[in-house]
Amino acid sequence: MRVVSGTVAPVYERPGYRTLLGRIRENVRTYIRKQLELPRQEIAEILAANKRAAMWLGIAAGLAFMTLITLVVLLIALVALIPRDWLGVLVLALSVGTAFALFVLGVRAKAIVPAFIGGIVLIAIGVAAFLWLPELVLAALLLTIALAVGTGAMGYGGYRRLELHGPTRTIKSMKETVQWAKQRLLGRSAS
Repeated sequence: MRVVSGTVAPVYERPGYRTLLGRIRENVRTYIRKQLELPRQEIAEILAANKRAAMWLGIAAGLAFMTLITLVVLLIALVALIPRDWLGVLVLALSVGTAFALFVLGVRAKAIVPAFIGGIVLIAIGVAAFLWLPELVLAALLLTIALAVGTGAMGYGGYRRLELHGPTRTIKSMKETVQWAKQRLLGRSAS
């Protein structure tokens, strides 16, 4: 510090408004850039953490699918041992029951015509199978219809339980920033 005629003057001068506004502008730009990088970083963290797990789950799904195929072939062979008349009745009953369930779901979803057409097709398949198909084909058809019903039920149940959400930390941070900015810029009483 220099002493000039009894007063103390700082070696540096205080920054002017232009310099202060420039610093504020740069700080705001940096802050906004970091806020925009946060979702990208958060999603990258989530993907990196789950990549290896997804690989193992994919391998497990492939093996489960192959196991399911062999199990279905075994079931078809076992069901084919049932007498033809019983198989025909089972296929017809399953077709009619599935057609009825499809029609009920169609009425609930306000898609009556497609549900009705699908139900008629299922009943026609059941009647044709009952009248003309041999044991092995009846067994395969019976299991195909049963698995399709199970797949549809499980898929619908999974769809109903599905929860999709975005990067929650980023959303929370942005809300806090907006609230803070309102309070700082508009005054303490702003809400």
